Amino acid sequence: MAYPPNVDAANFLIKEIMPLVWGKIPGAKVLLAGASPDRKVLALKSNMVEVSGWLDDIREAYASAKVFIAPMRIGTGLQNKLLEAMSMKIPSITTRLANDALNAKNGEQVLIGDNANELADNILNLLEDTGLYKSIAHNGYKFVNSEYSWEESTAKLEKIMKGK
Repeated sequence: MAYPPNVDAANFLIKEIMPLVWGKIPGAKVLLAGASPDRKVLALKSNMVEVSGWLDDIREAYASAKVFIAPMRIGTGLQNKLLEAMSMKIPSITTRLANDALNAKNGEQVLIGDNANELADNILNLLEDTGLYKSIAHNGYKFVNSEYSWEESTAKLEKIMKGK
């Protein structure tokens, strides 16, 4: 949680997205999980926001969550944290920027928003719509296991190495 894109995402989540969620679900709590949190992340801690620091097993954080959100606005590359959450059947929300490398289908395997209002609406929709919640969780899980499994990755690598 000291990597600048993660610091930015944490601040964006707590200062811009969550106030919109808290307006409709005042008891919603947030866990910011990750090693070595920056002082700007530590400053977000409150009775509604927990900052974990290092966890021996990040799966415990995912398992405690109803929804996973990675509101990335800067940085690029594959977001492993999204894959991890989706592989645990946690319905996930992110931005178009973070999904560019992932290529999950918006509204089917993941929910995408590009501003605080869209991201807050996605959180609220998942928490209020059981059908959507189950669908995104299930389809996200299937997506990760079909597109990012060791077998699939190895097969792609073998094709490249064989020049096919």
